[in-house]
Amino acid sequence: MTATESNGAAGGMNVDFPDHSENQDLAHRIGLSRLEESGYFPKFFEIETVNACNARCTMCTINDWAKGENVLMSDALFAKFVDEVANYVDWVETVCLNRDGEPTLDKKLPKRIKMLKDAGVRRVTFATNGQLLRPELVNRLIDAGLDDIMVSVDGITKETFEAIRVRLNYETVLENTLELIRIRNERQADLTIRVRMVILESNRHETEEWLAFWSSQISPQDQVYAKPAHTWGNQLGSETRHFINMYADVPCVSPFSTVIVEVDGKVPLCGVDYNVKLPMGDFSRQSIKEIWNSEPFTEVRSKHANKRRNEIAMCKGCHIWDRDVMVTERLSSGPDHEFDPAISG
Repeated sequence: MTATESNGAAGGMNVDFPDHSENQDLAHRIGLSRLEESGYFPKFFEIETVNACNARCTMCTINDWAKGENVLMSDALFAKFVDEVANYVDWVETVCLNRDGEPTLDKKLPKRIKMLKDAGVRRVTFATNGQLLRPELVNRLIDAGLDDIMVSVDGITKETFEAIRVRLNYETVLENTLELIRIRNERQADLTIRVRMVILESNRHETEEWLAFWSSQISPQDQVYAKPAHTWGNQLGSETRHFINMYADVPCVSPFSTVIVEVDGKVPLCGVDYNVKLPMGDFSRQSIKEIWNSEPFTEVRSKHANKRRNEIAMCKGCHIWDRDVMVTERLSSGPDHEFDPAISG
C-alpha cells in the first residue's frame, strides 16, 4: 500500500483537507506532497518504556502524573510495536524511546534499541537527564545502534542547574555528558549528540555562556540549542492571547505526523497530554494503523486543517514545535521540522 491509497479516514471515508497555504506548508514540513497522505502511517513515535523518573524538575508535570499499576512497558507490547513498525520502515522517520519518564531507568533500553535497528528503523533516539548516562551504558547504547541522543543540561553553574533539576547532581551530569562525547569520538560512532537547555526565568541569564561552552565541546554533526519552556497545552499555565491568535489558523504538525504510546499502550492526543485526557486509542488492543485512522485522530486532524484548532483546549495557542530556538549548530540532515523528544526538557 502506498501513502495515497490510504488517507487516514475513519470508517473508510475519505478526509479531504482544504488546499490553503497553511495546509500546504504543513505537508511540505513533513515531507508530503499533499496533507491527505499523512493518514497513511505516523512518521514519528515516542514510545514510553518507563513511566518513572529520578528527578523532580521544576518545569515537569511529574507531580500530576496519574500513575498506573506498571511503570515499565511489557516485552510483549514493545515487541508488538516493533513488529508493526517493521512494515513501514521506509515511511517512519524516527522512533524516540521516551516520553515523560527517564529512559535510562529502563535496564532493557539497549536491547529495545537493537530490536528497532534490527527491524530497519532508520533513526532511533531518546532524551535523558544524564544522571545515569555512565560510560558502560554509553558503550552499550552505541553497540545497540543508537543514532541520536539528547541530554538536557539546564544551567552552566551547579547552583542554577540543581535548583531546576531537583535530585540530580551537576558534576555527575556534566561529567557523563562530556564522557558521552569523548567515547563517541574515540569509537568514531555514527551517533549524533544534542545538548539542550530549557530556558526558564531562573537560568535565562546563563544562556549565552551555556551556549558558548557546549558549542566548544561538540563535533560538526552535533547540535547545541536552548529552547523556552512551554505550558503543557495550557495545563501548567496558559498560553497568551498573542499565541492563541497567532496559531488559530495554523495546523499543528503533531496530529499529522506523530503517535505517543504510553507504558500501558494508551495513546494520548500528543506529547503534552501527559495524563491521556484526550485518548486516541489503546495500542494494547489495537494496531497503530487502526489508531491512526480512528475517529478521534481523524476529528483532530480535520479541526486543525480547517482552522478550528482553538476548539481543542490543549491546542489553543500551543506552539511547542515552533518555539524560538537559540542554536549554535544545526543537524546536517533530517526532516524539515526538528523532532525534539521529551518536549518538557
